[in-house]
Amino acid sequence: MKSSAKLEVQLLVDACLRGGITHIVLSPGSRNAPLSIAFDEHPDFVTYVIPDERSAAFYALGMAQQLNQPVAITCTSGSAPLNYFPAIAEAYYQGIPLVVLTADRPLEWVDQGDGQTIVQTGVFGTHVLAQAQLNAIHTPQQRWMFERQCCETIQHANGKRKGPVHLNIPFTEPLYEITDSPEKMNQWIHLAEGELHLTTSEEKWLSDTWNQAKKRMVICGQMQKNPRLEKELGELAKDPSVAVLVEHTSNLHDSQFIHCIDRSLNQIAPEKTSDFYPEVIVVIGGAIVSKRIKTFLRKAEAITIRVGNDFPFMDTYQSLAFTTAVDPAEVMLALHKNNLSELPASRFGTQWKQLDLLSGIKHGEVLKTVPFSDLKAMEVMLDTVPENAQLHIGNSSIIRYALLFDPIKSVRYWCNRGTSGIDGSSSTACGAALMEPENWHVLISGDMSFFYDSNAFWSNHKPANLRIFVLNNGGGDIFNIIPGPDTVVQKDTYFVAKHDFSAEHICKAYGLEYYTAASVETFEQQLQSFFTHETNGMPKLMEIQTSGINNSEILNHYFEQSKA
Repeated sequence: MKSSAKLEVQLLVDACLRGGITHIVLSPGSRNAPLSIAFDEHPDFVTYVIPDERSAAFYALGMAQQLNQPVAITCTSGSAPLNYFPAIAEAYYQGIPLVVLTADRPLEWVDQGDGQTIVQTGVFGTHVLAQAQLNAIHTPQQRWMFERQCCETIQHANGKRKGPVHLNIPFTEPLYEITDSPEKMNQWIHLAEGELHLTTSEEKWLSDTWNQAKKRMVICGQMQKNPRLEKELGELAKDPSVAVLVEHTSNLHDSQFIHCIDRSLNQIAPEKTSDFYPEVIVVIGGAIVSKRIKTFLRKAEAITIRVGNDFPFMDTYQSLAFTTAVDPAEVMLALHKNNLSELPASRFGTQWKQLDLLSGIKHGEVLKTVPFSDLKAMEVMLDTVPENAQLHIGNSSIIRYALLFDPIKSVRYWCNRGTSGIDGSSSTACGAALMEPENWHVLISGDMSFFYDSNAFWSNHKPANLRIFVLNNGGGDIFNIIPGPDTVVQKDTYFVAKHDFSAEHICKAYGLEYYTAASVETFEQQLQSFFTHETNGMPKLMEIQTSGINNSEILNHYFEQSKA
């Protein structure tokens, strides 16, 4: 087997393989040539070349989401690594394992006027779980240190708490020399992280706190599908005093759960608000989209218990009293089995579920009267998502519209809610779709997000199983929805950033098949061939035009007509 002649590269490649990495996303460059050569020559790695580093990192993010294992990215020196930062921040807050391998110039040439040279050591700061500066090997002691650093850093990516890690490695010229006999690591340190369990005293505190409360709530944020947790939450939700709130990105489904939070909150009459405040809240998972529920629960001043490995001291509702890294399913089981009361403490959960059911009825009634708009377009788009598809949703107004509709049980939902940016939605969806070519992946994106990340399609790895809906309302319409921008004259120019651009020419440039619709009728006509596979093996995109429609007024009307 051939590889780079550089010993450091041979050992690093072996460390990646031992660390469970099989997929590598590379961006072209000279300084990282030794890594590109070594990964390409190795039979156990699958490599992808994505020219734009920002896009490449989001591709890897989508891959790691699907594989649930670390994916490595590598690039040249200088400004190239800085383009990784948005995806690294997203991976950090979502808990997605990325191994970032940045090639560097020799350290003695940093700040000496040499080209493509910046300070790369520790460049990602606190947004990685671990980082190391790898140096040239000249002695057995240096090799021992090099191997230990690789082992320690890579295994941090896929530990109990998952996330991005960074290895920076300077290379001196020559960069393109090859060997036929690469070496392997002498040492690999296995990291064993056993299962955590509640101690007797911890379980007693949790059970006592839970049982003493009459109004109990569990709220779940973004997470991978978790059948065991879903089962235990379903058992817990049978208690009429327990309300289980989830969002679509929680990927948890049960008829007893409250799935559409903002829709349900809209049913609470102002004078009844305190009736729906919980006394104790268990928080599971990552980001919650709904700003309304965050504001609502901060006023409740309930005892909050956080369960999970990521950000144990994250106090979203400003009332955190207990935090544990024990598996959430185990904690839910403990709460359920230790609830010895034969009678329900209250009907708090039932009341919340009644809100959910009522909101669903009103939702359907109001939608019958809604004209073609962003809201109506979201309805028809969601109705077309194939069974068992993976649905990637853009940020800003797109995710907020989507959460007003009942989740599709067979579909998995994804959205970059770690940092909630619009900058990598298309690339993330592309990377995810590449990992599951036998299944449909659907992206619903806003126009600004799509244009921002159009370099997602500047590669030779465009997934044929990806279908893209672009909701083009002529700008960042979220600024027509949220309060504040409408009070200043700068709104349209500086916030909405109104435009008359179309996705059509981007599709032509990158070979995507383009469709367009401006009504329910034209949408349904175009749909007939949208979900068919073509011989060219390219994604298809449908641009839905709602520019010029007063979408914010229609959304406000929806909330007004569907509230209690």
